[in-house]
Amino acid sequence: MSHLIVDLEYICKLAFNLYKIPIYFFDNKGNLKHKISTNFTSNPLFSSNEDIIVQLFSGTNLYHFPILKESAYLEKYFSINLYSNNQFNGTIVVGPIMNFRMTEETINGIFKDLKIKVSKEEMVCYYNQLPIINNFEFINMSMVLYYIIYQQKLDLVEILKKNEQLEEKRIEIEQSDTQITERRQSNKFHTDISVERNMLHLVKMGRKDELRETFQAILKQGKIGVLSKTSYLRSQKNLGIVTITLATRASVEGGLFQEIAYNLSDLYIQKLEELNESKAVIQLTESALLDFAERVKNTKKHKYSRPINICLNYIFTHIYEDITLSHLAELTSMNPNYLSVLFKKEVGISPRRYIHQTKIDEAKHLLTYTEYTLAEISNLLNFHDQSHFIKVFKKFAGITPKQFKNGS
Repeated sequence: MSHLIVDLEYICKLAFNLYKIPIYFFDNKGNLKHKISTNFTSNPLFSSNEDIIVQLFSGTNLYHFPILKESAYLEKYFSINLYSNNQFNGTIVVGPIMNFRMTEETINGIFKDLKIKVSKEEMVCYYNQLPIINNFEFINMSMVLYYIIYQQKLDLVEILKKNEQLEEKRIEIEQSDTQITERRQSNKFHTDISVERNMLHLVKMGRKDELRETFQAILKQGKIGVLSKTSYLRSQKNLGIVTITLATRASVEGGLFQEIAYNLSDLYIQKLEELNESKAVIQLTESALLDFAERVKNTKKHKYSRPINICLNYIFTHIYEDITLSHLAELTSMNPNYLSVLFKKEVGISPRRYIHQTKIDEAKHLLTYTEYTLAEISNLLNFHDQSHFIKVFKKFAGITPKQFKNGS
């Protein structure tokens, strides 16, 4: 190991040339000795990137495996501590990288949550320059670098487990047993789990009226958890998010298309976060539950066989693609002609007609709520050309797309 300390600058340059990710070497006193980073701008919220690294990796120099960290700004790093003869010699830190390209919506959320003071343009420029690498590749990079240094093979799953244990230590709940005892002494109990299960069962079965009664009964009991010590409103929001999340899963089990359920969940939770009164949060949570139940109920009116459900779900989630009967037949392991007959028997129309109808319904939505041109919508929905799109649209809507757009 000792000879590698001498060759450390070469190792860092080699790793940088391979991965094009900034690399830092700190000595055993925490002083920056080497930095390899071509045309890289630091996070504008810090005087230098080294400041972020010091904060993230403080107190981690005892560990003998790659340490994975994520900043509050979603940048990712890993570090490898350098030891020889049980003597700590310093740390190599690699990063920052991102796992995904930041959207404007995500950046806006970070600005709001962290009360960022620098200009949005600066942060956008900073994020746009960061390398995009998935977690698997990034951890593998840490394993390669570790092997160069120590000639030791590592297991990816073991690295993840050890890092999870580090995080568990960091966020360990204080005096959990004491708090449980205090709640028992004061008779502060949560809603019985059987009541919660019944509520989710009602969502799954689409029984809206009974669900409303059960939800109101839970509120009257007042046996709800406290999910924030500092804010009653925040606690109510957290409870609402948990309830909506569980109801989402229950509705999918009840037959609601997965994408519909998850999109509904996202919309309700986003709306919930905008509310400023606990009463409104409770009302919205109830509305979400009832909405899920109503949609499940409507879905159950049409009880289709498993192959047809597979087709319908695929059409819904791939409406912007070219959907063919042959591909649907492959998905269901059925003969195309037999599938077509079965589809028409259960749904009432042929697969081709159903696909066109669904695409036209989506086209109406795009014409109403977006600024896409007819050519763009035709291309998005995978019609052969614009004239074909107009012909199919008129067949199902009775008017042309332009007339629909103008409200004719």
